[in-house]
Amino acid sequence: MLFIGFAVAWLLRMLCLRFETHAKSLTRVSNVVVAFILVFTWVMGCGITTRCIGTALEKDWEMDGKPHGDISGLPNADAIVVLGGGMGVHKKCGSPEMFGSADRVWQGAKLYKAGKAPIVVMSGPDVMNSTAPLLRDLGVPEDALVAFPDARNTEEEAKGIWGMLKRGEGVEELGAKASDSSTHPLTHSPTFKILLVTSAWHMNRAKLLFERVGFDVIPAPTDFEMNYVLEQPSRVDDFLPSADAFIRNSYAVKEWVGNVGYCVFRN
Repeated sequence: MLFIGFAVAWLLRMLCLRFETHAKSLTRVSNVVVAFILVFTWVMGCGITTRCIGTALEKDWEMDGKPHGDISGLPNADAIVVLGGGMGVHKKCGSPEMFGSADRVWQGAKLYKAGKAPIVVMSGPDVMNSTAPLLRDLGVPEDALVAFPDARNTEEEAKGIWGMLKRGEGVEELGAKASDSSTHPLTHSPTFKILLVTSAWHMNRAKLLFERVGFDVIPAPTDFEMNYVLEQPSRVDDFLPSADAFIRNSYAVKEWVGNVGYCVFRN
C-alpha cells in the first residue's frame, strides 16, 4: 500500500505538468495522499496499534483468564488438525524451518500425547518435510500423521481436509479394522469432531470456515502473539514504528478484514 500510495502521488504530480490549470488542485490531492500514506505507515508500525487492534482477536480464546489455558480440559475428538503457517522447509538442504507460529505444531503434539485424538492432520506446503519431522521428534508416531499439502489459504484447508477425511484418506488410522476404509463409520458420519489448532489471532476465522464445511470444531488455540505484546510493559517506543510491530499489525488487519468479509458476504 505504501508503494501504491506514492505511485498515485507521483502520477498526480505528473498530471500537474500536463494540466496546468488544475495544477494547484492536483498538487493538493497529491500532498494529502502522501500525508495519509505516511501516517498510515507510522500507525501500522507502532506497538500501541497491536495493543488496540491485535489483542482483541485473541480475547475469545483465553481460558480461565490465561492465554494458553490447559489442554487437559479439552474433550477427545476424531482428529487433531494443525493448520499450516508455522513451518517451512529449506529447498537446498531439505531441513525444516520454524517460524513464529510453530507453536501450532507443539500444541498438536501435546494434544496427541494427551490422548485427545488418534491422528494429526497437518496442512501447509511440503508438510512431510517440515511439520512431520518436528511432530515425530515431539513423540507423534509416523502412522498417526496425515498430510494435506495442497491448500493456499484457510478456506481451501477447510474444504480440502473435509473432502479428504470424507473420502476415507487417513481413516484407517482412526481405528478402522476393515481392509476397506470406506466401511469405517466416520466416512458415513455427517460430521467430524476435530481439535482445531492454529494461532489464537487466526482462530475466529478458521473456526468459522471449518464449521461451514461441516466440522464440529473444538478450538485448541496457541501462539497468543498479540497477548504477549500486551503483557510487556508499555514503553515510549510503542509509539515509534518497528518492523516487528508492522508485521503483527498486518496480520491483525488481515484477520479483521477476513472476519468481516466472511460474515457479511458469505452465506
